[in-house]
Amino acid sequence: MKLPRLKRRINTLMALLFSAYLLLSLSGCSNLTSLFFYPQQQYVRTPADINVAYEEIKTVTADGVEINSWFLPASLSEEANQQSDESPVVLFLHGNAENISTHIGSVYWLPEKGINVLLMDYRGYGSSQGEPYVPAIFQDVESTLIWLRARFPERKIFILGQSIGSAIATTSMALFQHEYQLSGLILDASFTGYRDIAQEVTGRHVITWLVWPLTWLLPTQWDPKEVIADISPSPILMFHSEKDPVLPYELGFELYTAAQEPKQWQTSEGGHIQTFNFEQYRDILVDFLTQ
Repeated sequence: MKLPRLKRRINTLMALLFSAYLLLSLSGCSNLTSLFFYPQQQYVRTPADINVAYEEIKTVTADGVEINSWFLPASLSEEANQQSDESPVVLFLHGNAENISTHIGSVYWLPEKGINVLLMDYRGYGSSQGEPYVPAIFQDVESTLIWLRARFPERKIFILGQSIGSAIATTSMALFQHEYQLSGLILDASFTGYRDIAQEVTGRHVITWLVWPLTWLLPTQWDPKEVIADISPSPILMFHSEKDPVLPYELGFELYTAAQEPKQWQTSEGGHIQTFNFEQYRDILVDFLTQ
């Protein structure tokens, strides 16, 4: 996401939090997590536009919402590290804005390395139905895991999350790792919890200090820091750039500290969710997926 757009959305979040406070006073509702999501329905491109083979997948959640995903099969090439009947699978969970058509740049290269990828659009994003909020989004993740495990009964399945997708990925891993035999978790530009990041953002300027008390209305039971220790003994690989202007490096490392072994921390380069623009971090990811 471009920084100016992000700043506008942070400002919008502050206004929404204040408006939500007034609504909460009338409705008694306590879930503000929908304010973290900025879905876009229109796809700006498909994998075919960048010469990547894909299959459009439709799944249905436990509450009856249709979820749209793109499956990118591993290609057989000299670079592929695994044979087609052994190649691992990555479920990719993107950031809070736009949809899979704009986030595909983070993972389109994986099929050439012998890795299958399923890019999932949360409810309300792209062609997926519904409205996004936590915890309903975990039903979206489970519907895709059901499809993946049915399609690949014996393959290794990993979850890769970026930005807010890292929070969704962490909690999903804790919820579903045993039922769907998940093999590991990868996080890029992560944070400890929804309330934590809202308080960090509102504490940056004297104007938003007025909004800061409202962040205590945000729930914490689905925060990644509450569950990441439960993921052990499944391995965790975490990336975070010290130059990330959106999610503080310190919050990512705090989450890493809360995780149990086996775990691996990699300081990366670039801005927000730009880790996989660099070949050396691509190699680290592929090694993790194929070891």
